[in-house]
Amino acid sequence: MKNTVYRKILSVLLVVIECIIFYAIFVAMDINMKLLRQSIGLYVIYMILCGHYSIKDELIFDEIKHVFQATVIYMITFAVIMPYSAHTDKRRYIMILAMIMFFVSIILNRTLRIIMRHLLTKKTIVIGTSEDSLRYARLYNNNRFAITEVLGFVNLNTDPRFDQKFDNVVREDWNRFSDAPIYDYQDLAKIVKEQRVDQITIADSTMNQATFDLVIKDCIPLCDSIQYMPQDNHMMNFSSSIHDSDGLLLISASRNKVSIFSRFIKRTIDIFFALIGTIITIPLALIVKIINLVHGDHGPIFYKQMRVGRNGQPLGIYKFRSMVTNADEVLAQLLESDPAVKEEWIRSAKLKDDPRITPAGKFLRKTSLDEFPQFFNILKGDMSLIGPRPVIKEELEWYGDRVDKFLSVRPGLTGYWASHGRSDVDYPERCDLELYYIDHQSILIDMEIVIKTITGVLTGEGAR
Repeated sequence: MKNTVYRKILSVLLVVIECIIFYAIFVAMDINMKLLRQSIGLYVIYMILCGHYSIKDELIFDEIKHVFQATVIYMITFAVIMPYSAHTDKRRYIMILAMIMFFVSIILNRTLRIIMRHLLTKKTIVIGTSEDSLRYARLYNNNRFAITEVLGFVNLNTDPRFDQKFDNVVREDWNRFSDAPIYDYQDLAKIVKEQRVDQITIADSTMNQATFDLVIKDCIPLCDSIQYMPQDNHMMNFSSSIHDSDGLLLISASRNKVSIFSRFIKRTIDIFFALIGTIITIPLALIVKIINLVHGDHGPIFYKQMRVGRNGQPLGIYKFRSMVTNADEVLAQLLESDPAVKEEWIRSAKLKDDPRITPAGKFLRKTSLDEFPQFFNILKGDMSLIGPRPVIKEELEWYGDRVDKFLSVRPGLTGYWASHGRSDVDYPERCDLELYYIDHQSILIDMEIVIKTITGVLTGEGAR
């Protein structure tokens, strides 16, 4: 395919440009030129082995994982080799160079993908109009690092051969993805030919086996690349693997146990960021106090909320007060007088236009600065930087028989739900997102959540 050629060109461009940048930084840092050949050679080899130059259809966080692995191996190699060489005084410069190239390689790859996106994209048709289908399309079309272009959706409800009814949230949620048309299933072959489709994605995990077999049978003659979403019931995680046992395809759904080393690293990161956060919180508290006084609010700036912590233990979390001091009374009156407000509260435990929020509170919530005092909780070990958001006892009912899993980890200052929609997500979906993190938790996932949280705070998405 034509885009395959351009992907190879991009791979070559990455190698050449990165080598030039590596050489320029190497010379600028006055590192001994005798080390250049082995330094740049190992850099390229490790990047190749870790998949950096394989231009695959993936998200930016997968790329960060590849480059991070290559950088760590590279630094470990020189930490072991350099002490026995004649240039031990330059070891620290090569370590710094490796860290600089970590950021350079990611930024360069992303920039070139954006520039060459129209040449690299894999034109894709999504079969299905479910929530999974919409999420897939939004994820890849809105992510400029990915090289998948969703051309439209195929409605399974138009074919009488299928003995089940499918959701059509794409039509219901039209304004969020208005540029992607919905085609009838009977027109699939014509669409693939006319649109020159490179890939078909079956993204509806609700279809039964009979429907799936028919769809696969129809798609195989039409396209070389077909991918589908499995019905894994949230059992698969990053510890899962696929095995081909003499023609039998087996998927292992292993428990994603967090190692002692990972827990140590996580706690170390918690303490590091908690120390920084508490330092920032002190002058921030002074600013909040001044704003409150200007608006005639003489109440305390901090308050303590009781939540449920790890293993069901009571947890008092600290926050900047963002509501009036008699917030509970105001809420009770609202729920009693306005049925629409009551329905909204029951559905999501939040109010979109909450009259209890103070002027300072609006700013604090929009920027998520009201959560900063929870860095004290992290220092105490009650919470973690990343984890499910702490809940009140009544909210545990939403988790049903999964409540023990939810309570098996420390609550977090931010988490998977907080970084993937926050106030735009209803409570049942929030539960799924929080439990997804518990099943898939890792240092790399934590890095993704931190980046998404910072992005969300800066853009104001989902904050309230």
